[in-house]
Amino acid sequence: MFDLIDECGKDLRAYGYTVKKLDKYGINVGSLSIEDDEEERYHMRPGEYFILNAPHLYDFGLDCQVYIADVLSEKLKAFMKGLKIRHKDKVLIIGLGNPDISADRLGKEVFDNITIDALSKNNNIFKFCPNIYFSTGIETVDMVEMLVKCMYIDYCIIIDSLTTNTISRLGTSFQITTSGMTAGSGVTRFNRRIDEVSMGVPCLSIGVPFMIFANDLKSSSPPDLILTPKDIRENVAIAGQIIASTINEVLK
Repeated sequence: MFDLIDECGKDLRAYGYTVKKLDKYGINVGSLSIEDDEEERYHMRPGEYFILNAPHLYDFGLDCQVYIADVLSEKLKAFMKGLKIRHKDKVLIIGLGNPDISADRLGKEVFDNITIDALSKNNNIFKFCPNIYFSTGIETVDMVEMLVKCMYIDYCIIIDSLTTNTISRLGTSFQITTSGMTAGSGVTRFNRRIDEVSMGVPCLSIGVPFMIFANDLKSSSPPDLILTPKDIRENVAIAGQIIASTINEVLK
């Protein structure tokens, strides 16, 4: 089980994966494009993938967070341009996850910090935090599909916590992809995917890994045991603010 493209078990450099070190804070970024006929090779959905790794994010202050948001904003704009998304198009921002669990509340943190002008008749930014199936009894993908169709949404931006198999990446890797996202995939709950195929509109996703399976660290650990950092609440809040700032900058 993996969520990050560069943890798929392949030597991605042979397939065009490029990594570039930026000039500040020890940050590096990676990019890869997966075509429709390459899904089986990577075991990842087709689309454009971008990862920003900031291993020292929590050692620096606000300046580092602003720098990361700026980098992510430029990449998100580029993806939207490639999908022919216009500034006036109606967007639904979806904060996935369980807001009652610190490691899984990234979507709620972003949701809380997204700026909308709900009273304006020209408002084209809408946000939704569906919670989880075990709290609502309704599949997330069904709720999203209903809103997309009823509100004539032009595209979606989905945010969720991810899993990683590398402990140093907890809370420090930001992945943007045009391939959409499956609610609950990080905890082996396989729902229908929220993507362009299921929704009929482009679906971008942004995620940060805040969970790691214990047996990725020690083979004798229970396979369903998930670990998180001890300072998880503060880290999720920081990552959520970075992603919200990214989206607010792109949509303003």
